[in-house]
Order: sequence, then structure tokens, then C-alpha cells
Amino acid sequence: MPELDVRKTDRKLEIVLNRPAEENRLTYSMMMLIRDTVIESQNDPDIRAVVFRGKGTHFCEGESRQDLGEWPTEFAGRAPGGGHGAPPLPQQAMISAVRSCSKPTIALLTGHTSGIGLDLACASDHRLASKSAVLSDGRVKEASHVATGITHMLPRLIGLSQATRLILLGDKLPAEEALSMGLVHEVYSDKDFEKQTKEFIDTIARLATRSYSIIKEQTIEQLDMPYEWALKHSLAVRQTNVIEDRMEAADAFREKRDPEFSGR
Repeated sequence: MPELDVRKTDRKLEIVLNRPAEENRLTYSMMMLIRDTVIESQNDPDIRAVVFRGKGTHFCEGESRQDLGEWPTEFAGRAPGGGHGAPPLPQQAMISAVRSCSKPTIALLTGHTSGIGLDLACASDHRLASKSAVLSDGRVKEASHVATGITHMLPRLIGLSQATRLILLGDKLPAEEALSMGLVHEVYSDKDFEKQTKEFIDTIARLATRSYSIIKEQTIEQLDMPYEWALKHSLAVRQTNVIEDRMEAADAFREKRDPEFSGR
């Protein structure tokens, strides 16, 4: 069976981590395929949302402990020997692609989400958790480095104090607690998880995707900008991007109906 199951159905692209016997731990080949699939999705007008899920019980327990696989050829010459081991270039490439994806990205968290799995979830726009889900990061306890972006993303999502609980102390967060601190957007019962996440994703997939993409870009790029710079950046973005769905929104308002956005 393939390590990654990619499915395109009804405006959505589902990327399924398909190593349930290994708790969906990622290999180099999985990271590169996720990166490439996400990048390719941006050029497909029929894809209106990108969804990440894990096969079986868990979302993702991190990287493969036994064998990450062959070092990607595109990084040949960039994996020096020594005590530090290979640098996390495939991991960074995957996380950067997800974080900068122009389409809405959604991570469906079940069972355990840890390590690079937590990074993947935090790089996504929306995180939906089942009630029994647990989020954690045990890399300090494993005496590992963390160089895949979580130290940048997590404090901005939940604040420095809460972020240190996960990154430095390795605390395990039940889904309800993760919801209370804003790390996940919704928590659904295990019984209704599939039904309710589908409703959420279908709603996202009907949005004006072009507008979503532009505002997402502004939000991420302006995180560390002074306010006045952010205003100038927003004006530049507005002047250089056209949203065709604006006409549909106006027509729907006049005709007192729900808009049917094209995503353009």
C-alpha cells in the first residue's frame, strides 16, 4: 500500500497519511510527496480545500523512528555526516509548502498528534479534533532538535506561555484543553467526527477561495510587521489582485440568494 493516499473528490483534495501500523509516522518520501501535492493543488481550480488526515487511529506521531528512507536527491550534497545527522530540509520543505498554500488547509486530528505531526497541524489553517484526540511534542524528552518551524508558529497561535508547555515541557493536551487555548478550532465527539468535519470542510470548499487566499497571505505576512507597514502591504495586495467572485457576491445580494462562488 502507498504511504500516502491522495484523493480528489467534490472540490476537495484529501491527503491521507497511510502508515497506521506505524502511527502514521512520516518518511522522507511522504514529506516530499506532501510538499509536491500541496504545491500542485494551487494550480488546480477544481480544488477548493486541502485536507490532511491519518489512516486508522492516529493523525501522526511524528517522524519514522526506524527508517526515514532514502535522502531526497534534490538535497544531494546537503546532508553532512557527524553527530547532528542530516538537516531537516525535507521537513522544512513540507511545512513551508503547507503554510504558504493558497488554498484552505484543514487538519483532522484523531488519536495522537505529536512531533512533526504537530508541526503539520499547526501549519494548516484549521485544526479539527475528535474528543479523544491528544496533542503533544516530546522532542525535548527525546533530546532532539526542533528546526521545522514549530518554535515560530506555536507561540503565535497560543502565546509563549502555553507554547512552552508543549515545546519545552512536553505536556500532553487533551482536545478540549487544546480548544480552550485556541490551538484547535473545533472539537467533535468521536461518534460524529466524520459527519461534522465533512460539514465544516464542505462549507470551506464553497467559500470565495481567491479572496480567502489573498487575506490568508496578508495575515501571515503581516504577523511581524509594524501596523503602518501592514496597511501599506494590504494596499499593495489590493491593487495587484483581482477577485472575480466579487461580482457574484454583489449579484447574490441583489437577488437575495446564496452566492455560488467559483473560487476565482
